[in-house]
This record gives sequence, structure tokens and C-alpha cells, in this order.
Amino acid sequence: FLNIAPVPKWVLITMAVAGSIFLLLFLICIIKCCCSKKKPKKKERIGLCAVSNSTTTNLVQPDLEDLEQEVEQKRRGKLQYSLEYNFRIQELKVGVKRALELKAMDSGGTSDPYVIVYLTSDLKKRYETKVYRKTLNPIFNESFTFQVPQAEVSESTLVMQVYDFNRFSKHDIIGEVRLPLASVNLQHVIEQWSDLAVASKVEEEHLGEICFSLRYVPSTGKLTVLILEARQLKRMDSDGLS
Repeated sequence: FLNIAPVPKWVLITMAVAGSIFLLLFLICIIKCCCSKKKPKKKERIGLCAVSNSTTTNLVQPDLEDLEQEVEQKRRGKLQYSLEYNFRIQELKVGVKRALELKAMDSGGTSDPYVIVYLTSDLKKRYETKVYRKTLNPIFNESFTFQVPQAEVSESTLVMQVYDFNRFSKHDIIGEVRLPLASVNLQHVIEQWSDLAVASKVEEEHLGEICFSLRYVPSTGKLTVLILEARQLKRMDSDGLS
């Protein structure tokens, strides 16, 4: 028979500690596996699991953009105006009082606002207020009169469009107020505020395009304007030409 020497106590202790550590690591691995299996369920709850190769930014950004657009529309400002209809002479007097908290259209955080006023029953007759420089709270205090037969009042809509003036480019529209005259009581003088809405394109008329060039020589103070071409002009003659 083999003579087996007794195992030292320190060896037994070392083996016991090593076994405990191994068992602990094994339990940690099991816990991690269980947690990793549960995570996809959480993703399903927020609707991210079904999308591959995407990020949370991609998923929520459309909602943020929609929200920003809604806020953008609400921040156009508001307009104060008055209405007075004279039934005897069938005349409508429109007073453009002031605007408040207009949307900034220029890079400096301001606008150069003015207001165009017209009735949908007569698009050819339009009035404009003066332009007020670098302000979001202009005070206009201007009045305009329209000859409106009483029979046409209920079919007319008053339009007040607030623009931002630009010297060398197309003027930007900030917003507008559309007021169907049938919706107001013209038996009394009306003075009220209305929020500016996104401009409608119902009466927008395409008159054509013109291409030109500008050349300014500072030393001589000379400005040269060269008309190059026009296209898609409005037809003015009965044969469809101009």
C-alpha cells in the first residue's frame, strides 16, 4: 500500500477559498445573463427594439421637429386693428394700430415690418403702411377706407399681412390676419387683437420672373442695371400673350 502523506491545512484553506471565488464568479455570470435577457423587454416598451441600426435621436427627432413647427407658428406675433362700417355711404374704414412680439426675420434678431391691407372682393386695391426699422413692436396708427356695397360685405374677407422689408431681396411675410366680415358685427366700431397666422396662398398670383444684374462702382458712385431676360410672364392679351 502507498503511504499517503496528510494534506497540510493551508492547502485545504486555499482550495476552499478558490472554490468560493469560483462559485461567486459563476453566480455573477448567471445574474448578468439574466439581466441581459430582460433588457430587450424594456426596449420593447419604449418602441426601440424593433428598429435596427438606429439611434434614439432618429426615433424622437420627428416629434421634436413637429413641436418646434407648432411653436414657430405661435411665435409670429399679433396685430391690433379696428373696423368701422358706414352703412349710409357704404364705406369700410380699417385702422391698423400696432403689432406686438413679431417674429424676428433678420439675422440681428429684429424685423423691418409693414402691413398690407386688402379685401378679397377687390384684390386690385391694396394699401400699405409705412416701414418701421428694426423693431418687433411697431406702432402704425394708420387708417384706410374701402368702398364696399352692403350686399358684398358678407362675402368679403379682410386680409392684413405683416411683411419684413428687405432692400435687396424679396420681402418676407411674417404672418397674416384673415377676418371674414360676415363673422363680425359691423353695427359697432370694433377694436381688437388677433394672432398672426401662417400666410395663405389663396390670392397669390404669379406674375412672372425677371433676370437682371447690378454693378456698382464706389469710386464713381455709378450703378449699372442690366436687364437680361424675363420668363413666364402673366398673359395680358386676349390671345394669351403679352
